[in-house]
Amino acid sequence: MQSHTNHRPFASVLVALGVALSFASAVVPHYTAGYTLMMGVLLSGLLPYLVYGIAIPFLQGWVLSLPGVVLVLLHAALVARERFLDHADYGNGLIYLVPLVLAVALLPVVYLALKRPWGAEPPPKQPVSPATGT
Repeated sequence: MQSHTNHRPFASVLVALGVALSFASAVVPHYTAGYTLMMGVLLSGLLPYLVYGIAIPFLQGWVLSLPGVVLVLLHAALVARERFLDHADYGNGLIYLVPLVLAVALLPVVYLALKRPWGAEPPPKQPVSPATGT
């Protein structure tokens, strides 16, 4: 009997981290009003996690975890650079473009997830009978 580690809770934590990163990039200081929520930045930041979230129920193992970790690390580097190091200028448009590219890059993962039968495990291998050979 094989034991499988359930990676879905870890993937859900990655999505929660992504939502927090998207919110951190979208709430920017305003010189007169405190902070402003930039809805375009928030929605573009949430898009890759929406695409990744589609694959969570259908995949398991490293095929599910590795793209999520890479997604969060790349998005965290983008948010750190654009929001905190460049003081939320967003003039170069990377805060919109990079999440879109990440969402498109995750489409093969979604294709792989939806190609598999829903919730089905591969059938176990039948033992070969020595007498018949089948």
